[in-house]
Amino acid sequence: MSDYLDGELAPAGRARMERHLGECAECRRLLDGLRRILDGLHRLSPPSDGVDALGVAASVRARLGELD
Repeated sequence: MSDYLDGELAPAGRARMERHLGECAECRRLLDGLRRILDGLHRLSPPSDGVDALGVAASVRARLGELD
């Protein structure tokens, strides 16, 4: 389902997914929910406090390595 949402399916796979979605109400609801989540995530702003999550994670890993 995520490959379909991301546009990463080959044409045959996309057609197969669209046929299935035409027949399966449960998958259509799931797809709709996933689209809403993605839309909400795209509307979020990055943190304004300037926290570098990758830098923090690397620092924590390095410090944990010092404890070994």
